[in-house]
Amino acid sequence: MSELRISKSAYLHNLAAIAKKAGGESRVMAVLKDNAYGHGARIIAALANEFGLRRAVVRSLDEALEIAEFFEQILILSHIPDGNEPSEAGNCALVYGINELDALNAIKAGSCVHLACDTLMHRNGLRFEELERAYEIARKRGVSVLGAYTHYRSADEYSGEFDVQKNNFARFKARVRELSVKFGTPAPVFHSHNSAATERAASEEGELVRVGMAQFGYAQFDESLDLHRVASLWADRVSHRVLTKGESVGYGGVFTASEEIAVATYDLGYGDGLLRYAGFGDLRLANGAKILGKMSMDSFSCEDVGEKVCVFDDANVWAKFFGTINYDILVKLSPRIKRTLID
Repeated sequence: MSELRISKSAYLHNLAAIAKKAGGESRVMAVLKDNAYGHGARIIAALANEFGLRRAVVRSLDEALEIAEFFEQILILSHIPDGNEPSEAGNCALVYGINELDALNAIKAGSCVHLACDTLMHRNGLRFEELERAYEIARKRGVSVLGAYTHYRSADEYSGEFDVQKNNFARFKARVRELSVKFGTPAPVFHSHNSAATERAASEEGELVRVGMAQFGYAQFDESLDLHRVASLWADRVSHRVLTKGESVGYGGVFTASEEIAVATYDLGYGDGLLRYAGFGDLRLANGAKILGKMSMDSFSCEDVGEKVCVFDDANVWAKFFGTINYDILVKLSPRIKRTLID
């Protein structure tokens, strides 16, 4: 049975390195959206809890409820308010990101929120001139504004936009502080640094950091963090045979043996979320074996390398081949693939 092996020691090592860079574990929010970037939300949430992290970030309410037992507070980034949000008076275990002004009128009264701030990306968030109106609506509806955040559009690129957004967010933060005093709300929490920004520069004084791919061992700037890959994808052999010279394997006969070769079929395919290899180009498994012929929905063929094979232990290999990013490779892995915690 195919499986994604999750290294506990690698994950805890990465969190220790990140926490050191961020100024302590209390400053780190674990971003566990999209099944923890394909790694398995509940497995990773339990490890983050064991390490001592108390805050997480997810995409949806369903994702938050799945891991709620592991954290004191979870921020939901992409919730679409409908007035039925789970909330208890005085309990801010679930915090909703407010991505536009109208959301404050739609969300359930008494909910706890963080205000998204549009500092350059122009995807989600309030504009600077909307902040006071946001506080007015929140007070009228009994919504608790606990903090504010932004997202960098170019933290992983060497350009001046990173500094522009940092300066823009500093202006937002100053205004939010003023408004929290004016409206008598708690001292606000701020966060802006994603993985790339956290690697690139120390977070701003007093800010939390939202760490996604770095926790899984994929650095973009700071190799000195010595991050370790957390996941390795394994497949089991379904069958094996010997091809004689001139025989082909798979749909369309794309691969034809030039000499006698032992081949095997393994139980992973594009139906499991792998990007479909069409049989052309040199795509190799972790041990160097080349995939032979077109990938099928539920399987692929390669030289027979035994009962189990590591498909990849570095998503960058597949990302480079398909002209995409490591995120794309990992988040597509089907939740049906067994996640197994090791070491």
